[in-house]
Amino acid sequence: MLYVDLEQTWKLSISGSITTALKGISEDEVFDSIFDYWFKGKFEEAEGKLQYVKRITNERFDVDDEFLADIKKVFEERYVKKIAKLKGNAVERVKKQKTEPATDKQLKYARKLYKKAHGKAKDFDDREYSKHEMVVMIGDLVDILDNMEEEDRCESSVLELSDFRK
Repeated sequence: MLYVDLEQTWKLSISGSITTALKGISEDEVFDSIFDYWFKGKFEEAEGKLQYVKRITNERFDVDDEFLADIKKVFEERYVKKIAKLKGNAVERVKKQKTEPATDKQLKYARKLYKKAHGKAKDFDDREYSKHEMVVMIGDLVDILDNMEEEDRCESSVLELSDFRK
């Protein structure tokens, strides 16, 4: 049996569960881990046979190897489309961010981080930045601050718990 040969209600159930499984994925998630996660939630071994299970109604039907391979192929096609869409969205988002001016909130946050990292805010350049430039700049400032905090942690001494009770 193949996916296309299924009754409409079963097709809808499988299609909906695939959509749900793919809804929250990101570009860097691996197909096999997503498929395995979905597979474990939808298929059960019963009486020596593999069965697809509708969780709400507990309806089931037996699954053979040919059907399982076909379902995996359908899942993979949908996964590839979803990843392509996510990558396309990311490219469009970056293009849009590169043209839109930075928000006041971004500028204020960057200025605050700059002051914390360098001790003074007056050297912060207030020119017109794009949203993308600000995202990169804020990321760099956060890295600088993280590195500074790690260096500070190495130099700090260990306090005894009893010191906090005083």
